[in-house]
Amino acid sequence: MIKRSLLLAALVASPVLAAPMTIVFSGNATGSIGATAFTNQAFTITFNTDNSSVTHGTACCANDYTTPSGTTAAANFGSSGQFTLADNQAVFVNQSESTLGIWHYDSPDYLTVGHPVFATYTLSATLGATQGTTNVFPKAAPMKTSAGDLVLQSVSGVSVQVTVGTGTPQTPVIEAAAAAYGTGVSQNTWIAITGTNLAPSGTPVGGVLWSTAASFANGLMPDSLNGVSVKVNGKTAYVYFYCAASTAPGSVCTSKDQINALTPLDATTGPVDVVVSNGSATSAAFKVTETQVTPSLFKWDGSKSYATATHADYSILGPTSLFTGLSTPASVGETIVLWSSGFGLPKDTLTAGSANQFSPLPTLPTCQINNASANVAFAGVVSPGLYQLNVTIPNGATNGDNPVKCTYQGVSTQDGLTITVKR
Repeated sequence: MIKRSLLLAALVASPVLAAPMTIVFSGNATGSIGATAFTNQAFTITFNTDNSSVTHGTACCANDYTTPSGTTAAANFGSSGQFTLADNQAVFVNQSESTLGIWHYDSPDYLTVGHPVFATYTLSATLGATQGTTNVFPKAAPMKTSAGDLVLQSVSGVSVQVTVGTGTPQTPVIEAAAAAYGTGVSQNTWIAITGTNLAPSGTPVGGVLWSTAASFANGLMPDSLNGVSVKVNGKTAYVYFYCAASTAPGSVCTSKDQINALTPLDATTGPVDVVVSNGSATSAAFKVTETQVTPSLFKWDGSKSYATATHADYSILGPTSLFTGLSTPASVGETIVLWSSGFGLPKDTLTAGSANQFSPLPTLPTCQINNASANVAFAGVVSPGLYQLNVTIPNGATNGDNPVKCTYQGVSTQDGLTITVKR
């Protein structure tokens, strides 16, 4: 099998419990890790996930079973080093080829073990140490790791063992759901959902992005990401990112699991339900109030006040201390770009689920910088849920940090954000 594109929405139907799964490859290998070469080096590569995260079906092969992209994996190559895999690694079973192996989630196979048992195996049950015909693929992209690129030129004596523990349903619990950096929800708006058990066990510490979703090849946003899905008012939202504080120590989500999702096109207003599914487990409905618009400006850093803004050439706008060597203040009279969400439907009709959105708003918002009116030359959606506001720095701006706020359909963006100006 040369290349696969995972069908993210197709989940293994059995078992229904999220049981921890450990997959261990062991053997001897010749190759290199970073600048260190090794010959006939004993090794183990251990993957940790859970069986509810295994997905079924790929573009080429209906009977493939695959763990999530970026499945947590640790490698021990003895004197050559111990390290973690830092790529889009996953473990797969190809029943039609009777193989189980390691692959790049969106690239060719990396290492395979062939054995008749894999013709019916579904990566859902314990499997004793199994040896078979082993192949590595030196022409495949090297596997990125914490110690550099891992290149396997040859292997011998490779066995694979799968251990599935006893699982109990881990029901997702939503504790908060609201517009990013704002409150409430509206259609075509980025929201942040936080809580526990929102993401699969084995989620990488850096979280998972939708960038490898197969649906983009068809111009569509993914409606499920490795078994994680969201519904708002019973309609499918589009999961952009998730991370797991509860299952991945050192995660970018420091205290709670988090999902960032784009709400569906839905003109409903009033109380609506937000529901998260993680594998086979589904949360209780979390009530939020949906309104026509929930305008909010993005921030460069969640702990600081600086609005996400760029100069006309898209270089970073902010104090020079914000991103040393990269960020610079604005000047009076300069037209800058504010990046935002929650401004509602644009002038042109959007297509539900489309990965392409571009249209101006039917009317321009008003913006103030240091309480002085700032001319808005353009406002519209330029990417799914991402709104661009072209705003001119008014003469009333002062040297240093200036408060910034925009208002649309009578609703204003959040308080406390600033734009840095140099006079």
